[in-house]
Amino acid sequence: MVNNAGITQRVTVHDMTLNDMKKIFTVNMFGTFLITKAVVEVMKEKKYGRIVSLSSVSAKRGGGVFGGAHYSASKAALLGFSKNLAREVAEYGITVNCVCPGAINTDIRKNMNGTEEDDIKLAQEIPMKRIGEVFEVAGPIVFLASKEAGYITGEDIDINGGSHMD
Repeated sequence: MVNNAGITQRVTVHDMTLNDMKKIFTVNMFGTFLITKAVVEVMKEKKYGRIVSLSSVSAKRGGGVFGGAHYSASKAALLGFSKNLAREVAEYGITVNCVCPGAINTDIRKNMNGTEEDDIKLAQEIPMKRIGEVFEVAGPIVFLASKEAGYITGEDIDINGGSHMD
């Protein structure tokens, strides 16, 4: 299972409302929780499963790519949730991991950044001096979902051109 739902909103904490926070967490964290809870029971019965969730570089950096504090917080919550779940279900042959993309050429990023000038400026702040491509995120997800990744659990993989390094 790949948890790939996510929404964001460019807003400062000063201008953020409680409803803004609830909306972001409802999709980014609570939606992941609900679907994962349902699927884990089937995986336990089968004694096998792979769960990969998309967090974000913003979860680790505290923002700085796009979106507000509520986006960063929801994606950080996803990291903690996934690590805890990995411990709970490992004995059933289920792995739980996250990938943390940075700036990637997706519709959500394009809708947030706006102009070509914004893209050029963003790319210059990334050590690799470019925005990532979808296939560069998809490949690691496919690997984490494979049988070959059976001894990797509770991990998060940064895919961000060096904009954040653990």
